[in-house]
Amino acid sequence: MKLPPPRWETPLPPTAVGSWGPLVVAYARDELRIDLDRWQVRALMRALAVDAGGVLVHREYLVSAGRQSGKTAIVRALIGTALTSDGLPASWELLFGIAYNRAQARIPYAAVLADLAELATRVGTERRGGLALTRYLGIRSAMHGRRREYHIASREARDALRGYSIDLAVFDEVRTQRDEETYAALKPTVAARPEPLIFEISSAGDERSILLRSLFDRGRRIIDGAEPAEGFGMTWYAADDGDAPDDPRAWAKSSPAYAEGRLSAATIRDELRALTPSTFRRERLNLWADAADEWLPPGVWARQSAPTPATLGRVALGVESEPGWSRATIGVAIVNDDAPTFVGIAAELVAPSGSTVAPADLLDELESARARYAPALVAWSRASAVAKHLDAWAIDADVATLPLTPGDLRSASELYRSELVGHRLTHADDPVLNVQARRARPSGDLAAGAWYFSVRESAGAIDALRATVWANYAALAPTEPGSQPIIF
Repeated sequence: MKLPPPRWETPLPPTAVGSWGPLVVAYARDELRIDLDRWQVRALMRALAVDAGGVLVHREYLVSAGRQSGKTAIVRALIGTALTSDGLPASWELLFGIAYNRAQARIPYAAVLADLAELATRVGTERRGGLALTRYLGIRSAMHGRRREYHIASREARDALRGYSIDLAVFDEVRTQRDEETYAALKPTVAARPEPLIFEISSAGDERSILLRSLFDRGRRIIDGAEPAEGFGMTWYAADDGDAPDDPRAWAKSSPAYAEGRLSAATIRDELRALTPSTFRRERLNLWADAADEWLPPGVWARQSAPTPATLGRVALGVESEPGWSRATIGVAIVNDDAPTFVGIAAELVAPSGSTVAPADLLDELESARARYAPALVAWSRASAVAKHLDAWAIDADVATLPLTPGDLRSASELYRSELVGHRLTHADDPVLNVQARRARPSGDLAAGAWYFSVRESAGAIDALRATVWANYAALAPTEPGSQPIIF
């Protein structure tokens, strides 16, 4: 099968005239007994490109492809070559493998350790110009009269990096980095080295993949000519946005191992059936997945935005606050005949930094919303921070109320999703609601049912989203509250 080119790839600097890549390819063939695939060779040739003086033209290079495409083989070959070859930059002395946690960082370390076992028997110990292979104290090399060491680090011990001067840093699965703290600890360690390389490898992520998104966006800006490369490069294989998930041509674009014949069509079809659309999009098509896609099929949330209806039909309100009362929201659902239900934000309260929202202020806003919308029902979670205040308010309220049981919360969450998917629910194009839809996470597997929008699992505040979920349920569901006891 013809190998499609990367979807995004930064141009080589005009100073590039050669590459250290063939050394790594030869090491993989001779020592690992692996013939690297065409895409792996391409990525290495570009990442290790050199100028006329033999100096690397990149100081940082990002490689991305769909899962199981052979990214680990690239890492094994690169680190093995860096430890044992007489080539590659002569200044390379300290190598680090970096990942989200130590267990992840140890995966390529253990592979390199096993790879070098046979070579170590031929070249002898470090003291005799050979290798020292240890499980936890690093791999050391004195081959060709050059002292080199390979260690690992992770997010859990990122501050330990700050005391080193690193020549080669292999950063595995960058998508798992939820902030830039590890990167911020790593980047200065290469600043004083004459010819360093941060080699990053990952499959696509979602909006929580803060570091990977920053690097990807930088690569795109370089490709578009909006930013100078200044030593940064990227090779990224991905399907096109409009490709059908079940199209083998899309699989070949994003997963070079399929184009190379190492992944079967049957394997990918099984993934297509087993994985959620969002996960398949990210893992196999190597496309960014909006976090809202974790509980919705891709594109549904954006598709279902709509303007506020001009007329009010049946109206329900939902009330929710964050557990610490930093925020509170009143959501509104509007049902008109022959039109999808509409949800939006009726009122939002945000506490100043270091303060909290006063329950009395929330009740004042609720009274204003009641006067404005004349709701048929007002709903809230019995387990939420607002419950006791709304229970007291409900005694005098001239409106039916619906305190939601745990069973109701699950039903409301599932109803919200099914109505969006089925084109029966629209939402305001509100930035707060849009952000919280991306943050929201289900409490469990969608396929198993009985899930709800979980405050604990979500990646930030979701009070506005939950308020609209409760409002939608109150607008469409039976008016009598359930009798299930509170269990969480």
